[in-house]
Order: sequence, then C-alpha cells, then structure tokens
Amino acid sequence: MAYREESSSSPAMHADDGRDRLSDLPEELLGRILSFLPNVEAGRTAVLSRRWRNVFGFVDTISLEEYEGQRSHDWDTFYYEAEEKKSCSRLLLDGLSAALLNRRRCNGRNLPLRRFGFAFDSITGWDAVFVDMCLHHVLRHASRELHLDLRFFIRPICERESGGCRKRKAEEQKSRETLEKSDDDDEEHHYYSRCGYLLPRKLYSCVALKTLCVRYARLNVPESINLPLLETMRLTGPGDSGRDIQRLISGCPRLTDLKIEAAPNLRTLSILDKRLRSFALRCCRNVKTVAIDSTELTTLAYSGAVPPESLLSLHGGAQSVSSCTVQLCSKNLSAEEIGRLGRFLGLFAGTAHLHVESARMGASMESKHFSSSLTFAGLTRLDLTGCLPSDGAANAVRRILEQTPKLECLTLLLLPVPKKPNYRYYGQEEDVDEKRRQRDGDDLFTAEDESMFSSIECLRSCVTTIYLVRYNGDMVTQRLLARLLLSNTLVLERVCVKLIKHKLAWQLKQKHEIEGWLVSKSAKATFT
Repeated sequence: MAYREESSSSPAMHADDGRDRLSDLPEELLGRILSFLPNVEAGRTAVLSRRWRNVFGFVDTISLEEYEGQRSHDWDTFYYEAEEKKSCSRLLLDGLSAALLNRRRCNGRNLPLRRFGFAFDSITGWDAVFVDMCLHHVLRHASRELHLDLRFFIRPICERESGGCRKRKAEEQKSRETLEKSDDDDEEHHYYSRCGYLLPRKLYSCVALKTLCVRYARLNVPESINLPLLETMRLTGPGDSGRDIQRLISGCPRLTDLKIEAAPNLRTLSILDKRLRSFALRCCRNVKTVAIDSTELTTLAYSGAVPPESLLSLHGGAQSVSSCTVQLCSKNLSAEEIGRLGRFLGLFAGTAHLHVESARMGASMESKHFSSSLTFAGLTRLDLTGCLPSDGAANAVRRILEQTPKLECLTLLLLPVPKKPNYRYYGQEEDVDEKRRQRDGDDLFTAEDESMFSSIECLRSCVTTIYLVRYNGDMVTQRLLARLLLSNTLVLERVCVKLIKHKLAWQLKQKHEIEGWLVSKSAKATFT
C-alpha cells in the first residue's frame, strides 16, 4: 500500500494537464496532420499562436474548390458592368496564391507537395495564366510522389432528364453527317466551348506523378510521354481526339486504375499492354470497341445507353471481375435493348457484386425479351437503384432474385417516381406506356406473381441482409415489394431501412409495419 501511495504522489503523475503537448510536435508532423483538414480550416490555425504561424507551410496537400453554379450570376458584376474586367473566381485564385506563397516564404527546406487540386465552377480565359503558374510551380517542386486533381468545369456528366446518352448521340449524329470521316480529329469542335484550358506539356514529363484527374480540359498530349509512376488516371470531358487519349494511356506503363467519362471523340480503345485492376467507362456515347487485358481486372463500371454486344472485349475472361456496376441513362428500353442488356450482363455471370441502376428498377428484366437462361451463380451482393412506377415493376426484382441462387445481401435504393408531365405532353407519355404494353403485355402484378416470391431459392436459404434506402410506405409498389421480401426471407439476420424525411408519427407507423412483416425470429431491424 505504501508503494502505491508513493507512486501516486510522484511528479510524473502530477504533470501539468494544461500543457500544450500538440505544439511540441515537429513542424513536419503538424503539417502532415493539418493535411487531412480542408485548407481553409488548416489555414485558420495560424491565429492560434506564434508557434503555429508558419505551420501551414509544411502542409503537403493544397485543394480548393467552388461549387456548381456558384458564379452563375457573377458575370454581370465582374464583366459586363465592371470597368475593369476581373476574374469571377477571385476567392479561389486568392486561396491558391496564399497557400503556395506561404509554403515558399515559410518553408525554407522546401517540403515537397504531395497533393494539389482545384475545382472551377467554370474557368475563364484570364484565369489560364494563373493556373499555368501554379502548375509549373507544383511540378517543379514535386519529388517522391504527386497527385493532381484538376477540375476546370463543374457540370453533370449525363443529363438523364433530357433523354440521356441515347438521345444526345442521335442529335450529334445528325450534326456529324457532313463531317463523317475516318479521321476523328474533325470531331473536336464539339467540346471547344467546354475545354478551353490547355494543359502544359511539362506535366507529361513529371516522373513523380502517380494520380492524374482532369475534368474538362484539352490534354495537349506531346509526342514523348514520361510518366513511369502513374497508376490512377481519370479523364472527364477531354476535348482531344481518340488517338491522343489512346496515346496518353499507352504512355503510362504502370497504369492500374482508369476512368474515362464524357469523351465524345473516343471511338476505339485498346488496353492490352497493361493489367488494369479497375476500369470505368461513363457516357462515352460514340465508343464502339474497348479491348482490355482482364487478367487482374477486379472492378468494372459502365454508364450510358445499353451497350452493343461488341463493346467490351475482355482478353483473359471475366472470371477475375468481382464487382460490376451498370448505369443505364435511357428512360425506356426497347425490346432490342433489353435483349442486348441480357447478353451484356452475361459477361459478368460469375461476379460477386452487381449494381444495376436504371430509371425503372430492374431495367425491365421481367420482359420476355430478357434472357431467361442467365444465372449469376457466384453473386452474393446485389444492388438495385431505380423507381417503382407500377406493381408490375416488382416482377423485375423477382426475376433477378430467381437468377441469383447464392445471394446473401440485397440493397434497394428506391427513387421517387417522376411527376406526371404537363397536360400538353400527356399524350406523349401515354404513347410510351402503350409501347411498353405492346412489348411486354399488361403491366400487372397478379396473385400468382406474389406466390412466386415464396419459392425463390436465395430468399429461403441465403439472404441474410436487406437494405431499403429512401423507403416511402405511402408508395403502394414500394410497400408491396418490401412486404414480399421481408415475409419470404426465412434466414434474415439484419434489415436496415432508411426512411424518407417525414413526421415522427408517420415514421413510427412505418417501423411497426415493417417489423410485423419479419418472419425470421433472429432478424434485427434498424431504422434511420
């Protein structure tokens, strides 16, 4: 006991608790800690004390951004009504300038910059000179590794409300009829208005570059490319020709993660000299063929119209692809497109995780035109995103579940049904529904369809987790599908429901109703 009293009264146990131990850390370590904070918050630490005044100079990450539409009303103030023309992105440019000057003034040892990025709502011509200066400074002081995220324009990649990639492709085809040639350089004029900035060619000789993300800029690819360490590349809206994009990809020997978005000039792509682990192709509406060495490919994502059968050529098979995401931009699918969708998904019959996103949940897989022999034998996780406009749409979910005998986790991200159009467009909407009825017959959910849920193999013996996101119990179809799933899943262990925002009494009503549908005694329900 005496030993315990002596040890408890030792000076070490009575150290001053108010001591600022954080400030005792080396400046390099403090800078590393601040690098995980947004730059605006990290810069505010300079007012803490004299000790912290120059710590920001050791931050190895600089990233500032505007939000979409931030400067939509600034043109009158900064350009049309102003006597002196100024940049609308003054706050962004001042922030980048202050961050780089602070590093140059306070950091005598010139700590290398690890990450650099910015996001313009919409870059203008007089901003290009300052961006050139920033990039040349960053590239000159890069040493071990450098990650760049350069976004020159913020906009949605695909306007699904206006018809998606299929409609835009048809519109562009009409304007290209007189320019159709073998040389795709003639098509570059489509993106001049969006890709005004020209990347410096010095960027392609930065041996420390490991990540390159460029959004809406002209790549300006030189003849000689020296990027030996580049592993991740994401190109969104490049205004260059397909050959330039191919040449840039071919000049990166260690490339493992590639994403290409909104590249209208891209026709063909060959990646047979690299072993990608992740590949994504989004809204490249004019691409015809993509050849990939899929020996080590684990993640694949596609977004756009229903792809043609010859789009993907996987050299090495699709056995290694463990996760596949398919996002369909078209609102309504024709019989031919439904058949092509079945053959496209058949390439990934052995995947373990499948995510299908479409305007109508299930992408009309209940149709007779969808392949009935397709079976996802190794699928254990299924994510479906879309709306349920009618009871018949629940058949699409049932059809998919019948083809996944080993499914363990099911996630339904329920989108709200679009509002009915104005009366002047009502006739057009009726024509769409009539075409669907002619294609698939009456979109009805019968008692026989409901009884078929009880015979789905995965619900009886495999599914242990169900997620319902944005659940609205007032929607008849959502309520029907939730009841059929929960009342027929016999080995369910966990169900997570994210309700839409509503009054507390309404949410409690939905909670009690869902708990009453559970037939598995071991199931635990979580509501958020």
